[in-house]
Amino acid sequence: MYVKLKLPMANAQMSISAVITGDLIDSQSAQDTHAYIAQLKATLDQLAGLFDFKAEQYRGDGFQLTLVAPERAFECAVLLRAGLIANSPEGERFDARIAIGIGAAPSENHYGGAFVLSGQGLDGMKKTTLGIFSHARQLLDRIELPTEFVAVIIEGWTRVEAETYFLHATQHASQKDLAKTLGKSRVTVHKALQRANAELIDRYLERTRAWIQELQDAR
Repeated sequence: MYVKLKLPMANAQMSISAVITGDLIDSQSAQDTHAYIAQLKATLDQLAGLFDFKAEQYRGDGFQLTLVAPERAFECAVLLRAGLIANSPEGERFDARIAIGIGAAPSENHYGGAFVLSGQGLDGMKKTTLGIFSHARQLLDRIELPTEFVAVIIEGWTRVEAETYFLHATQHASQKDLAKTLGKSRVTVHKALQRANAELIDRYLERTRAWIQELQDAR
């Protein structure tokens, strides 16, 4: 049965916002913490050409993004992690914990539920590296569990798999063209995308876009 997603009645007339709050994993124990933070900024700069967001970095290794298009929040979060992992130095791993808040957008008399949900969500994240936080129960019922599975997949990515997926998702090129860009064989690229579970990640991102758009349409 098809059911439209709805916000609680109190927020029914408010527009929807998506906020990503995150911090770098094990940044204080990195060989070069400054290089780690610099890579975060470089990755955010790269993503700024693909997504419309306002970015803030704080506490050194913390960051927060407010997206203009909330339906692209999960895509932005996954590519941010892919970009970090892909640029990890030899023997280390760059990555981030990310909490995505989906809620009311800020207004004159309202700070914005998405900011609170995302910030508090990250503070409470203990067992996962990618979380969704919202008052929209139907949205959580759909996204929460697959997001936990996606977090596990990303945690298992190697640098090569993350780099290959990042290019696959941002360039929308054929595997033949990706192979040329990476200087590798088509078979190598195909196997890297398979190990990265690229098809499943793509389907997940497609569904998150659709579900959040439903939430937008139902407001």
